Amino acid sequence: MKLYFKPFACSLAARIAIEEAELDAEYIEVPADGRLPDGRDFRELSPMGYVPAIETPGGFVLTEGPAVLTYIAELAPEGALSFTNFSDAHYRMLAWLNFVATELHKGVFMPLLGYASDAERDAARAKAARPLAVIERQLTGREFLEERFTVADAYLLAVLNWCEHARVSLDAYPALRRYRAKLRARPSVARAMAEELPLLKAA
Repeated sequence: MKLYFKPFACSLAARIAIEEAELDAEYIEVPADGRLPDGRDFRELSPMGYVPAIETPGGFVLTEGPAVLTYIAELAPEGALSFTNFSDAHYRMLAWLNFVATELHKGVFMPLLGYASDAERDAARAKAARPLAVIERQLTGREFLEERFTVADAYLLAVLNWCEHARVSLDAYPALRRYRAKLRARPSVARAMAEELPLLKAA
């Protein structure tokens, strides 16, 4: 399969998941103009122009971060990135994927990292406190969002990486800070970040 990505965008979560599950993938960086190496416009694959997108050898294309991460989790060896289907833990993981997508990624960081007015950025930073507090409570005394590392943790880590650039402070969230530091040292995360950091610096 092919993973279309931008360095240190939310697609980093998909790369982490692929590394964690030891799956085979071809990584294709999406340039700023969206023109892919094969000449296609990336919007032919992802109509909104968003990463990540996955394309299988058979031509199946999947977009939207939580869907892509769920797909990777289901390709992975059992238990590597998810929980047994129909278990409570499985649905809690799906809930965390959607929480990160809506309350943090879109609700907080999209205005801060995209085109927004100063007032909109101030409002987004103020809005960050509630979801961060929810995650802080969940992570207090825990290593991961649920009983073990899942694609929800990969997604949350990718989003938390944006905090300094977006000027979102984690000073009031010690469990979140410890969680982020520990995940950054996890081998799959460290490999994924090491692959993308030179590309980010070159952008």
